[in-house]
Amino acid sequence: MRILVKCHACNRQSEAGDLEVGRRFHCLCGEVLAVPRVKAKDAAVVRCSSCGGPRQSAAETCTFCGADFTVHERDLHTICPGCMARIMDRAKFCHDCGIRIAVQGKSGAPTEHPCPACGAERHLDSRTLGEPPIGILECRVCGGLWIGSEVFEMITERMKGEAADPVAGMPAAPKRPSRTVGSRQRGPLYRRCPRCATMMARLNYARRSGVIVDSCRQHGIWFDAGELDSLLQWIRRGGLKKAEQLEKQEAEAAARRARRGPSRLDRMAGQAGVGGFSVGARIGGGAAGESNLLADLIGALFGAR
Repeated sequence: MRILVKCHACNRQSEAGDLEVGRRFHCLCGEVLAVPRVKAKDAAVVRCSSCGGPRQSAAETCTFCGADFTVHERDLHTICPGCMARIMDRAKFCHDCGIRIAVQGKSGAPTEHPCPACGAERHLDSRTLGEPPIGILECRVCGGLWIGSEVFEMITERMKGEAADPVAGMPAAPKRPSRTVGSRQRGPLYRRCPRCATMMARLNYARRSGVIVDSCRQHGIWFDAGELDSLLQWIRRGGLKKAEQLEKQEAEAAARRARRGPSRLDRMAGQAGVGGFSVGARIGGGAAGESNLLADLIGALFGAR
């Protein structure tokens, strides 16, 4: 039987996979979920499993979307996370309580890869996310997620496609119990890649997201619990698009400065070390030295000779 578990913090739905009753795992938001002991029930078809619309009397087809109602829905191998009724595996809505069925991921089997945060004694488990499904690794102890480089590129492109246009003053990512700039993290400061065991670099993703991640250039990125959720929300609100635009503007400004040549301040700095005046000497010369230094600075800035 396919068991779906609903997160009470963010309302996401996750598939428990082969996990036994009572086994714990983490939602994408970082909340700890447990596989419930379910007592499935058969329910009358009172809502359309395609659109969620209520069934009108003894209607044979849905008056909202035109889908057929059957005497008894087939392939009832999934448990609704809202009312525990048996529903079709392909149902988009529960035909009993009407809750929307939108599974965010599925827990899988253990792997041989160690958790970068917990250490070599804890191994990561496989997990699938999204539709179409993509494969990642998770730690069921600390809730961290390991995502391969190619997979993460697919995720960011998908989120950028859904992102709103960036706006000035866009709010920062929501504060969650995850590792952000200036916060303390679980485990060692620098982590090892679970694939090649080399030390990973700690980065503020896109330089402006405020989410610190551990990155292996060859294999992928490690996210502590809640970090991926915060980062994806930041991308969805247009944060990555805005960061890319600012980076492009900075590169264009640097190119313009290179074409114009050194500025007055750059020439002044050159004079300070080459014979125009000696900053070190002026600083050591007391009040008179400070006066001479100020005069030299004014001369360099305003062209006085």
